[in-house]
Amino acid sequence: MTGSAGAGRDKTPGLTRPDMPLPKRPGSEATAGDPLPTPPAPPEPPRRPEPGPGTGSGGRNWHRWHYPVGVFLTAYGVTTLAATAIGWSDRREWFAGYVGSGLAVPALVAVKVVELLLVLVALAGLLRRRDVWFLPALAGWMAGFGVFAVLDLVKGEWLALLEHGAYLVGFAVLLFVSYGLSVRARVGRRPAASAAPQAGGDAPGGGLTRTQEFALAALERWQRTQQNRQQPPQDPTP
Repeated sequence: MTGSAGAGRDKTPGLTRPDMPLPKRPGSEATAGDPLPTPPAPPEPPRRPEPGPGTGSGGRNWHRWHYPVGVFLTAYGVTTLAATAIGWSDRREWFAGYVGSGLAVPALVAVKVVELLLVLVALAGLLRRRDVWFLPALAGWMAGFGVFAVLDLVKGEWLALLEHGAYLVGFAVLLFVSYGLSVRARVGRRPAASAAPQAGGDAPGGGLTRTQEFALAALERWQRTQQNRQQPPQDPTP
């Protein structure tokens, strides 16, 4: 019995006891001459679209013709404030005709403070190329001339009503032009922006609204009219 037990142990030399670790499989250990596995390359980050012409880091819908709009708003506001400082007495008497002599000075000071804020907003929009900042400046001037037009109508000042009404229409047209330029700059950037997704991975979408389409169509129609006027008339063919 002793010999048979010893023979049984010799027949299974590869077996181990439960308290001993299992032998490693052949080929599991890398030799010194084997090359190390190459780690996978990290994914490339998505590229952002390049800014189109007329745009920069300041505003997404900035058009090159926004510069004249900003210069005009700033120059007009500075000129108005300078004229008021030079002719303060005349301006005070002019305001007294609307609100009375007791409220002339406070009303004049309040109006000039608002005008100063409008000038600063327009100047900031021009320097930072923010077309949207022109909207409150233009709307502020329109509101001011609208109030004066109503006062002229109540007082019966028809000549002043005509003057303030002309300024109101002029600033309304300028507001429409600025809005149309912003829409045109946005449309011009759309092909470049749609070619590459943004950082979040979402494609920039969003179509134009009815108001934006109307402004863009009116601006293009006006430009075509100006180009047709500048072209010399062609001679009729014989």
